[in-house]
Amino acid sequence: MKKIISCCAFLLILNASITHATEVILSNGDILNGEVIKNDSGEITLKHPALGTVVLANAVIKPIKVEEPKPVDAGVLNTGFLQGWKRSVEVGVNGSEGNTRNMHIHAGTQLSYENDTKRWNVEAAYNSTDDSGETSRSDFFAQVTRDFLTPGDSRFYFSQGRYDWDEFKDWDYRISFGGGVGEQLIKEDDWSVLGRLGLGFSKEFGGEDAEWVPEGLIGVESDWKIADRQSLVFKNTLYPSFRELGEFRNISELSWVIGLDELKGIDLKLGLLNEFDSNASGDSRKNDFKYNLSLVFGL
Repeated sequence: MKKIISCCAFLLILNASITHATEVILSNGDILNGEVIKNDSGEITLKHPALGTVVLANAVIKPIKVEEPKPVDAGVLNTGFLQGWKRSVEVGVNGSEGNTRNMHIHAGTQLSYENDTKRWNVEAAYNSTDDSGETSRSDFFAQVTRDFLTPGDSRFYFSQGRYDWDEFKDWDYRISFGGGVGEQLIKEDDWSVLGRLGLGFSKEFGGEDAEWVPEGLIGVESDWKIADRQSLVFKNTLYPSFRELGEFRNISELSWVIGLDELKGIDLKLGLLNEFDSNASGDSRKNDFKYNLSLVFGL
């Protein structure tokens, strides 16, 4: 009986007015089968075939675990569109008024989907900065990545396309696409690392260089869940040129996402982006560093 006093038990269904058979599971794994004779607010009385009458206080009864039903994903705005996808938008605005006036706007979206045979990742972002009535920054990018997965195999194949527009580059817009092979280097509950190796082409429109440039693609992506609602995401992609030896582009991204406990479904994101182009000319700088602080909303 010492085990009964020191352990918690699980009671399926009790009825105070009708004697019936039930099963009581103790926290140490022992099971008591008997008939519930009485069920008061503070205790239950169980008639056991071997132990006789046993009185158990509610304080030592293991509470019933009730699993809440998982919410059904009805897509964007309950339309069914992008059902099953992870969807989020992010918005950041900051500015000042006084001796100088400036305003910075950041808006973006991220969509992802994965099953046993495929993985999609869609990203897009727009940035604009206004200093004393003059635009000093205005750019946009969109990127789509499709991974072809094989169940049970860490190796996969991928294709990727990207569009860049920047008002302050020596070109109007640039498109690039490529594909190759990838490898899932680390796959754990709180940490994922994968690498990519491939070939592709890029072309700038509205600038001095109007030719298609063959280039390589070497990438690494890391997603580390620091805590329950904190994650650190790092991506780096190197595009070495095959047309001119030594020329290359490199895009590095670092994002720290922090869940706001008081505002469930809303996260705070600090994003850092650095783009390097060794072949930049005219008014374009070779190194372009950008950062933003924004709120992320699930769709």
